[in-house]
Order: sequence, then structure tokens, then C-alpha cells
Amino acid sequence: MTKFIDPIRPTARAVIRRDNSLLVQLKERPARGQYLTLPGGKQELGETLEDCVRRECAEEIGAEVAVHGLLHVAEVQKVKRDGLRHQIEFLFECSLPEGYVPQVGPHPDPSQTATIWADLTSDAHLFKPSYVRVLTDTAAPTYVGVLNG
Repeated sequence: MTKFIDPIRPTARAVIRRDNSLLVQLKERPARGQYLTLPGGKQELGETLEDCVRRECAEEIGAEVAVHGLLHVAEVQKVKRDGLRHQIEFLFECSLPEGYVPQVGPHPDPSQTATIWADLTSDAHLFKPSYVRVLTDTAAPTYVGVLNG
């Protein structure tokens, strides 16, 4: 039987597009190597999901984003040392201020090494979890089900 870590964690993520690219965090861990994630993270108590994605973007990519609407909801199960972390991830379409240059924000995730524009085609295999399928399919449902982290 799989052990889940309590409680379920709500997270908000920013989907920031430019042509065929997404603004992402480049992360690296010894056991996983390099991988890409969308900016965002854990919702704090009393915080709206939109405020969460704004705060996380300020912390991780050093930008004040505009939030335009909910795109997708996914359940993500991430393997951790003490079990599986069950997250409900809310993906919001966001935009950046004019002239933004990718940077690591003042409070990045511990494994974040850079903020980059990633190509949705050639870099698809690096996304954790793999949101590329739902972000490139215009017919993708709002609720996309369970994705492995």
C-alpha cells in the first residue's frame, strides 16, 4: 500500500508563453539531473490561488505577473523520502511586464539554478511533471487527471 504524506497540498503555477516557449525554472538534483518546472508553489493559509501564483513568481522568477485565468487543474503525485506528496495544481495563464529578462528571483526553490525560456517541442522530455501535453493541445480538458511528478 502506498503511503501518502498528509495533507493534500494546493499549488498554483504560472503558464507564461512566448511564441513556442514557456518561461520555466531550470532545476537540478543529484538523483534526478536537470529538469524543468513551471514557476509557482504551495498556497499559504488565507491566500487566494491568484495571490499565490503572484507571490511565487515574485519569489522564484523576480517578476510581478498579471494573472489572466485558470487553464488546467491536475493532480500530481511526487515521490518523497517519506511517501507520496499529493498536490492539486492549478495552472494559470499569466503574462510578464514589458522588458522582463529571465532571472532567478530573491527566494528561489533550493534546487532552482536558472529561469529560462524552454521550447515546448525540443525540451518536452525535461518537464516534471509533463504539462507539455495539455499546454500544446487546444482541446485539453480543464481537469487533466493525475500526472506523475
